[in-house]
Amino acid sequence: MIYFLLAFFISLSLVIGQAAISLILGIFFSVINEKFSLSAPKINGTNFLKAGIVFLGGTISLSSVSEITVDYLPLVSIYVLFIFLIGFVIGKLLKVPKNHLILLVAGTAICGGTAMAALAPIIKSKVGELISSISLIFLLNLIAIVMFPYLGHFLGMTESEFGIFAALTIHDTASVIGASSIYGEESVVYASVIKLGRTLWIFPTVILFSLYFKSQEAEYELPYFILFFLGFVLLGSFIDFNQDALFVLKKMSNTLFLLGLFFIGLKFDLKTLRDLSIRPIIFALILWLIIICLTIVVFYV
Repeated sequence: MIYFLLAFFISLSLVIGQAAISLILGIFFSVINEKFSLSAPKINGTNFLKAGIVFLGGTISLSSVSEITVDYLPLVSIYVLFIFLIGFVIGKLLKVPKNHLILLVAGTAICGGTAMAALAPIIKSKVGELISSISLIFLLNLIAIVMFPYLGHFLGMTESEFGIFAALTIHDTASVIGASSIYGEESVVYASVIKLGRTLWIFPTVILFSLYFKSQEAEYELPYFILFFLGFVLLGSFIDFNQDALFVLKKMSNTLFLLGLFFIGLKFDLKTLRDLSIRPIIFALILWLIIICLTIVVFYV
């Protein structure tokens, strides 16, 4: 019964073909699963998103990646460093618990749950601290996927402008792709390349925090999917894919995005947010709103 119901929701998600709907359907299924204790299988939706990004690489030319990277990598670096600086200042003022502060700042500055999961063993974070932090960021990302496309249209953003906006203001790669895919194909290209630039900052961040905490037992997963993404970009640049091949790659990428968002929604747990104290919630919201407002003022006003 559970597999039939799961297959029905997944099929509905793919037929509708909207990122936000896939995420909402996943959350709705998680509510049904919890209410009736159906024991749905645990599937990591992030892996589908990573695979989708890799296939997307085959549809992007090397010249486009180079141009966008050269133009925006310095900006991305400034953003990441600014978020760390302002985040730690605000967090200290609000007296946010140390581990929650580090996890939420890193998740906001770099790549959401991936950065938090990488830093958690280094700072010796408790499981509850990590889960509640990821759930809080997930809720903000859910709001972004649903609301940001409307905000983009209201502000009159082009597809490329919205891709930049999404990549700079949304935490997780999955949610960046989800929001930008609603806006348009060009938006996805800009969003994915610029967001991957932010994700690259996980390397120096993990190293610096490892040195600071002098942890010899830290284990973390580096985002190797970035290398596969760049590999597919190179492949697509040297092999001139015809329109049919590009269509297949885009279709596979989009399908993987939809599946990833559905399974990410399936993992949402409202209980962990209810157990979270008010300080981290206020802190994460204030920091996020500062970044959104700053980005709008700098680029679109």
